[in-house]
Amino acid sequence: MDSPLATAADALLAKVSPPALVNHCKRTYAFGTALLNQAGRGFDAEALYVAAMLHDLGLTDAYEDGVTPFEVRGADIAAAQLLDMGADPDFIALVHDAIALHLEMNAPKDPRPEVAGVSLGAAVDVLGLRIDKLPASFVAQTLETFPRLGFKDLLIPAIERQARLKPDSLVARHLDEFAFAQLVAAAPFAD
Repeated sequence: MDSPLATAADALLAKVSPPALVNHCKRTYAFGTALLNQAGRGFDAEALYVAAMLHDLGLTDAYEDGVTPFEVRGADIAAAQLLDMGADPDFIALVHDAIALHLEMNAPKDPRPEVAGVSLGAAVDVLGLRIDKLPASFVAQTLETFPRLGFKDLLIPAIERQARLKPDSLVARHLDEFAFAQLVAAAPFAD
């Protein structure tokens, strides 16, 4: 994706994120796009791309505020950046919602495919959910293009830190109710 907004999202992601998180965001877009295409759902590729690239800004040291749930913090930062760039208000709202809602259990069923796509793509990459719906060759190629680089070792401490700092957050509830860290560790990826 080479639009000005996509290029800016790439630059921001690379500036504040370790390579394992950058590649997770790239895989989120790839997997989300593939699942939406399989379902025959049309979507705004630019909005989905920007949201996927920026969906974990709140996990980065640069944007951690110690108070706001990371998905909400990331959504607010992304919206502010897009506003500064003169993006359309509807585009900003869509990207914001796709980021803010990506941990919600019902997000994959959101009528806005861009919201569903970020959640679906992240769920494939974090938990292996719906990976069986994707061609094995596509998954292998995506992992080769955007290697995991120890992603589980980055993500598990990051979400556990979120839960400690923000015990009322959605990720804290996921850790408690669903043993989320163990699910991440058990995802069908080598790392």
